[in-house]
Parts: sequence; structure tokens; C-alpha cells
Amino acid sequence: MSHDQTRRGFLISLAAGAAGLTANPVAGLAQSSREAIQKPDTPAEALELLVKGNERFLAQELESFKEDLDILKTHTEEKQEPFAAVLSCADARVPVELVFDQSIGHLFVVRVAGNIATSDTIASLEYGTAVLGTRAILVLGHTNCGAVKATIAGKAVPG
Repeated sequence: MSHDQTRRGFLISLAAGAAGLTANPVAGLAQSSREAIQKPDTPAEALELLVKGNERFLAQELESFKEDLDILKTHTEEKQEPFAAVLSCADARVPVELVFDQSIGHLFVVRVAGNIATSDTIASLEYGTAVLGTRAILVLGHTNCGAVKATIAGKAVPG
């Protein structure tokens, strides 16, 4: 098996997990305290936390801002322990933590134009899982992505 085939399998697994985000939510996952959110036990629980956060975002009932202010005012953690990794577009209109209503330290975000999975971005996601212990990896796309539009149109892009 070549290095590219291994990465391809990894990406297929990511896509399957992202599809499960909306197709098979975990029912009844309790969120008794936001402190417990940072350390879900399973990938399904991690994805459900992202779903619930996105629901709060859509309902305009965010909880993370106060937590962020408290974290910034009181302390900075000595180590990071994010529960999920997100491959997202670098588009400034898509703030990942805000979209999933997660405060500082909960997400390990890798951003690149068009949320393209390159060797470098995949290596970062692997680091998030292997070293930081993320429980889930999500690939986040968005509407009106200039990088995707340029690719579809076959236009030359800088870089």
C-alpha cells in the first residue's frame, strides 16, 4: 500500500464521519456542564457536541463567549486537550469555534483555502488525534467558497 493510498483511506474515513454528523446523531447526549464537554469519551459524543454547538449557533444562543472571556481573564491552560479537529477553509467569514459554539481549547482547527486535504493538513490532523487526543475529525465546507469556485471554473489562482 502506497503512502497516498493510506492517506486516501484516511480521507474516506473522515468523509464517512462527517456524513454521520447529520445522518446519525447520538440521541440524548447529556451536557450537564460545559467543563465535561472538553473530554467526550467517543467519536460519536464528540460529533454530537459539534452538532449541539452548531444548533446553538443557528438559534443565536451561544454560550462560548462568556467562557472565552473567563478563560482569557483567569488563566491559560498549560496544555491543550481539544476534543475534535476541524479541517476548515481559511475564509474569514467562517469562524469555526463560533459555528460550533466552542470556547478556547475545545477545537484543534486546521485552516486552508478550500479546506483542501494536503499532506501538511493531514499531518496536522494526525497530530491532533495522535498527540492531542481529539476524538473526531470533521471537514467543514461552506457556501460561496472562492477557492472551490475557482477550481470548478478551471481558473488560475495565486500560489
